[in-house]
Amino acid sequence: MSEFYEKRKLSCREDVALALAIFVVFLDFVNSVVHDSPTQFRTSIFALVVLLFALSVRKFYPNPSKKVWPWISPIYDNGVMIIVAVFFLFHVTLLNVPILNVDLYNVYENGDIIGHSLGGLMMWTIFAKVALEYSKLNNKGWSAKTIVKYSMGALLIIGVLWEFIELAASLTILPHVDEPINNKIRDIIMEYIGAGLMTIAVLKTKYPFDMGEWE
Repeated sequence: MSEFYEKRKLSCREDVALALAIFVVFLDFVNSVVHDSPTQFRTSIFALVVLLFALSVRKFYPNPSKKVWPWISPIYDNGVMIIVAVFFLFHVTLLNVPILNVDLYNVYENGDIIGHSLGGLMMWTIFAKVALEYSKLNNKGWSAKTIVKYSMGALLIIGVLWEFIELAASLTILPHVDEPINNKIRDIIMEYIGAGLMTIAVLKTKYPFDMGEWE
């Protein structure tokens, strides 16, 4: 095992949480087939591929090299993987809510608030983990404040880039995703709210990782 990768077995709670989240995403896949929901079908397949691929990397590549370690470290963190799985669980489920058979994203104007909040929470967690491991590996000695600063900056870049991608898609292949500029600003704000709440949680609980002292 690489010296910079401290392997930690899944606790019972983590094991159950991760397995349950993946199972629910699979049920969403079944639901999409039964109710003929193309969007949920595509998204559930994507989610399952991402989650199962990540778990496969952990199993078949247990000793990552130093060059790639910071960038793939979120895959090896049990807590981060649970957060990713829970994000996909909510995101895919809301595309066609069971029993109601309603796509909350398209039926309700503010239906994507939950998705963007959880998306911001998830992406910040990934960026913070990468920054933390990069700091450790390269002896940067970054404080929690620095890690939060870099991860929030990365989140802003990704958030703005995503909105531009949505805009381009709405003008070409996906006209139904067109939305006013104030909605796009709201989406970015919601991502930051999710990220902010996760930042507070990580600083308070030291889970799924410990960023150290604030200063």
